[in-house]
Amino acid sequence: MIKEAIVILALLCVYPTKGRAEEGKGFDLSCVTSLDLPTHGFLAAASESGTVEVEIHLDGKTKAANVELRGGNPGLQGEVRAAIEMSKFGARCNGRVLKFVFAFTVQDPASDSILPPAVRFVPPNRFELTFRRVKPNHDPGSTPPHSK
Repeated sequence: MIKEAIVILALLCVYPTKGRAEEGKGFDLSCVTSLDLPTHGFLAAASESGTVEVEIHLDGKTKAANVELRGGNPGLQGEVRAAIEMSKFGARCNGRVLKFVFAFTVQDPASDSILPPAVRFVPPNRFELTFRRVKPNHDPGSTPPHSK
């Protein structure tokens, strides 16, 4: 997870000039201090892939003032909202709107355990997160609750 954060911060430093040409469209990410990604393993058990677009309204504090989410299911949106709320933004973000796209893919074959997702940054603002589906955890010796 730390390795992913370092890579993301490095990419944010490399690509800010690309966004300056599109000022006001959410592509200049140079004021992002730290961006948490929705990679907390809860999605590994998800049954659906999806894409969530997020628009972050900033008011000059280090946190997002308002977060608008579009697309994906409520679980994916919740993961993105939690990650954005943990992210930090510099004072020069005051009054700005940043836009990100998080594309989630859940792949087969299923794994016996939760594996860390693969994360890829696609400039200027897209993150592709690939999770491995997790096999159901069933204890053959247990009795289902409804049969007692």
